[in-house]
Amino acid sequence: MAVTAEKEIYTLQNLQEISRTVTGRWEVVRGRLRELAPANFKHGVIAGRLFARLYQFAESHGVGYVLMAETGFILSEEPVTLRAPDVAFVRRERVPTGDLPEQFAHFAPDLVVEVLSPSDTYSALAEKVGDWLEAGVALVWVVDPQGKKVYIYRKEQPVRVVGDDEILSGEDVLPGFECRVSEIFT
Repeated sequence: MAVTAEKEIYTLQNLQEISRTVTGRWEVVRGRLRELAPANFKHGVIAGRLFARLYQFAESHGVGYVLMAETGFILSEEPVTLRAPDVAFVRRERVPTGDLPEQFAHFAPDLVVEVLSPSDTYSALAEKVGDWLEAGVALVWVVDPQGKKVYIYRKEQPVRVVGDDEILSGEDVLPGFECRVSEIFT
């Protein structure tokens, strides 16, 4: 999630060009390209564990799609904002069967997981969480590997914190999904 550079203004029309010409991890935020630093090993393991648990649950219950990093979601068109969470969940009924988007999704996921990196700043995190919630994401989990806790964000609700010895729940977004927080850190 760490930002390394910002470049010129981009629009929805040239978004596909960016994906062909810019290498590495990137997002476009309010028309500005942000190249992102690669995730570290621990970050990747934690994101992978959450992906695996969410994927297994979603597949076995037939409730939707779980996506890994690099999946772009267009959150606004003017100015264009395209974000790529570490992990995302989209309810099946929001994507017509057999009609998976071949371009960036023009909608927000139902659940977003962001794993903190050592270089993340509070302002960048607040901006990203705000963008997700404003675009319609119902549930955002910000995973803190250092503190071994998960911050839970919902629009117009106070932030909740789930500690290492507690259960992380899919709540009404992914009913029935539960994972002990300690399992994602060990």
